Amino acid sequence: MKDIKTEILEFNVNWSSIKRACLRTIGKEGGQKEPTKEWKRKLLICRHSPIRKGVIAWRWSEIPEFVMGHFVRHHVGCTPFVQTSREDRTNVPREERRQTDLVSMEMDANIEALIGISEKRLCTCADPLTQAYAQSLRDAIEEHDEDIAWVMAPQCVRCGSCVEPFGNCKFYEKLMEHTTREEQMDIAKRYDIYNGYQKVLKRRK
Repeated sequence: MKDIKTEILEFNVNWSSIKRACLRTIGKEGGQKEPTKEWKRKLLICRHSPIRKGVIAWRWSEIPEFVMGHFVRHHVGCTPFVQTSREDRTNVPREERRQTDLVSMEMDANIEALIGISEKRLCTCADPLTQAYAQSLRDAIEEHDEDIAWVMAPQCVRCGSCVEPFGNCKFYEKLMEHTTREEQMDIAKRYDIYNGYQKVLKRRK
């Protein structure tokens, strides 16, 4: 598989609008100014509903059908648009199609949905190629907004332990092996540690 390219089509994230909605819920006015990084990350951690105002659309020009199938399972707060495999449109009999055949796919998701997708598809229990597509998506989003990318992490990072009892993943233990109990008890610190791991990955590329 050649290098995966995630193309951001639309990045409709207005943090001032998101903050205004937050203030509205407590009967206050405001939101004209860009909120601070600290405020954004607190909101992303707690996932209050105003983050759904931010919507991102992206495209994968080539994605194996089986990987596409993993992403289309996500249906809350997001919508996939996938190239057809109908025989009358492609001139390829369905019985000749393989799970590894490439299709194109476009998808949009609000910020809350993106976090949920990342928790499942960046998990090391996910198919390795699916992880690679999820990683490419995270990298592309980071170029637009590092705070949203900061919270795109496997579910073990949010939960503070592995939550895949049917697997035998040791990623979380390895990620946290040089940290203190106090650090592991702090959810923001756990995200910081995971983002440090992400920086190491980039240096290796």
